[in-house]
Amino acid sequence: MEKTSLARIKIKFPDKIWISELFKNFPDVRMEIQYFLPYDLENSIGNSIIEVVHYDLKNVIDLIRDHESVLEFSLLEQEDNRVKFNVKTYDPYLLYALIKCGVLVDFPVNVRQGNAYWRLIASRDRIDQLLTIFDVRKIDYELLRIGNSPYNLEDEKYQLSLEESNVLSKAIDLGFFEIPRKISLEDLANHLGKSKSALSVMLRKIIKKKVVAEK
Repeated sequence: MEKTSLARIKIKFPDKIWISELFKNFPDVRMEIQYFLPYDLENSIGNSIIEVVHYDLKNVIDLIRDHESVLEFSLLEQEDNRVKFNVKTYDPYLLYALIKCGVLVDFPVNVRQGNAYWRLIASRDRIDQLLTIFDVRKIDYELLRIGNSPYNLEDEKYQLSLEESNVLSKAIDLGFFEIPRKISLEDLANHLGKSKSALSVMLRKIIKKKVVAEK
């Protein structure tokens, strides 16, 4: 059994997305990404649940809701200085890289001054593969620390069935998780002999198992 590593990585968000714009305008804002998974696989839309703490929530919410990178904004909870919301955006690149390399994320992810501090769990060679992709894509990141992980990747909750494993392998091989995508969801479904809706449901289950770390 391969040893499991826990890597702490700082990643700077690109200027074009709403998070960067938020920290430019409100540098003292506190943010936590509590969850991030695909929402619409066909159109490469990701869905996040995010918590923000700031004294000027009205203007914070307005900036996020009106940003061109935001497709949908839904308020979930709000207190005096804290808000939790659901946001849907394009740009699933980081998520797709994690899926391809088989790297889990230990949520929540803290964001400070436009940098996200990710805790990534996988074997050392899979983490190295992910960092190589970051280098090729010129992702602005810094490896802060790497060591042993408290997670056991042999745990049943992370294991795929034979069918799920075959579907994931085929999706990766045919370029479904490439940017730009090399095969559509419909064509992948036809290739696998499944309906598009059934494949979409299965891929979401697979991605949750292979991306979200659960204690």
